[in-house]
Formats: sequence, structure tokens, C-alpha cells
Amino acid sequence: MAVPVSWAVLRQAEAERGEATPGAAVNVYVLKMSSGEELGLTRGLAAGHHDELLRQWRRYRGEMERANVPSKLETVGPIDVEDQGDDRAKVTAQVRPIWWNGPTSLSGAAHAWRFETRRDAGGWRVWAVDLPTWCGVHVRADACR
Repeated sequence: MAVPVSWAVLRQAEAERGEATPGAAVNVYVLKMSSGEELGLTRGLAAGHHDELLRQWRRYRGEMERANVPSKLETVGPIDVEDQGDDRAKVTAQVRPIWWNGPTSLSGAAHAWRFETRRDAGGWRVWAVDLPTWCGVHVRADACR
């Protein structure tokens, strides 16, 4: 079955567009951090800061892997979006880890993850990230040794 080139080009353009809202860009970032999967992360990162943001994401995910990686990360409550004008928004999400062990689950405390987002090339993207340290905030510091 052949796929028309125009359809493939359109799908690629949609994939590169960014997210519909600042909150959606942050959601994608948190979900990708939760899964440890980079595929799909790039579309939500600002082009001018892409490499730096990807390195930061990988370092943070590495800290998570040094400790007992949670089963998932979860945003708690609504994501706070503060419009800054000029296609910029500050976004704060309260994020907590959850671990499952069979029928038992353990939820960590939620901590603020702060983002600067900007509309870039038609969609919203993460421009900067300020995360609390994983080791010592989300989990005990000695869990990361």
C-alpha cells in the first residue's frame, strides 16, 4: 500500500507544529519524563533551546533511574498557566511520583515543576524548565546512591 507523499509531508508538519496550549506542552513533557520515552518529546521543545532542554531532560531522567524509578509521574490539580503576553506563558504543574507494587501503591508528595513556554512555529513549546531536584526532594537523597 503506497502512502501519498503529500499525506506524509502533512503528518510530518503536524508533528513538528508544537502543542495547542502551554498546558499541553507541559503535559507532554511530564508524560515523556514519566515514561522515559524521548519519542514525541522534541515537538514540544523550543528549537533555539532544543539541545539544552533535551540534555536537561536526560540528566533528570538519569537521576530518576539512579533511584527507584516511579511507575508514573502524575500532575496534581489544575496546571497553572500565567499568560505573559507576546506569545509567552509561565506554567506551573504540581507533580508527584507514584510507585505500584502489585495491589499496593505509594504516592510521593507533589512539588512544583515550573516552565516557560512560548508559541513557536504555530504551536506552544517548552522554552525553559525549572525542576526541583529528584534526589533529596521527590525521593530521599540516600535513595540515589
